[in-house]
Amino acid sequence: MMYFFQPDLSKGTLKLENEEFQHCVKVLRKKEGDAIGIMDGKGIISAGTIISISKRELSFEIINQQHKTAKPFSIHIAIAPTKSMDRMEWFVEKAGELGVDEITFLTTNNSERPRLKLDRLEKKTISALKQSKSGFLTQLNPLLTYSNFMKLDLSKYNKSIATVGDNIYFAENIINHQHELILIGPEGDFSESEVQVARDKGFQSVSLGHNVLRTETAGIIVAQIVNTINKY
Repeated sequence: MMYFFQPDLSKGTLKLENEEFQHCVKVLRKKEGDAIGIMDGKGIISAGTIISISKRELSFEIINQQHKTAKPFSIHIAIAPTKSMDRMEWFVEKAGELGVDEITFLTTNNSERPRLKLDRLEKKTISALKQSKSGFLTQLNPLLTYSNFMKLDLSKYNKSIATVGDNIYFAENIINHQHELILIGPEGDFSESEVQVARDKGFQSVSLGHNVLRTETAGIIVAQIVNTINKY
């Protein structure tokens, strides 16, 4: 069954519009009476039937719904976006497939990208949702300065900052079934002052291995390590 994204899955007849409509009708050639799957990104996965199609939208009726249970831990990656948007789009999509719950983009001392539009990236989270069937859409937060991010209440997290140097391996700082927050810096790494600010905030400096990784690769590695430790 093909799945589509509709963030408001109340009972009764609903609609697909815009890109989801185009994909369903123009690309996949779905017709009235065809079965489709629908996800709201908040844990509800529904089976439905198309009941009508017009020029710009289709209506469907929900037949049954499944409520997925959220996993007992969460992954929040705060990352400095790369200069290349293609690499960030790849990262966001793969992070979504791996079940990353939240991504915050940071402006750091060595950042390559001072501005970031989320619209293209949000489309990648929807693509990842439909691919993974996880039921939960990755939350994307607007670009924040590093200093403003550090002013937020981060007390619920077990906190790590990935840095170059002789640090404990990241997996050693993960707590099973805990909310994990991991900072990933730009390719010029975090500055010494930024690392110190993080440590003062309770972050543990960690290593992701002997090799120097690209920013987006590091983000994917930490997501998989957290999943592995949690056997998820």
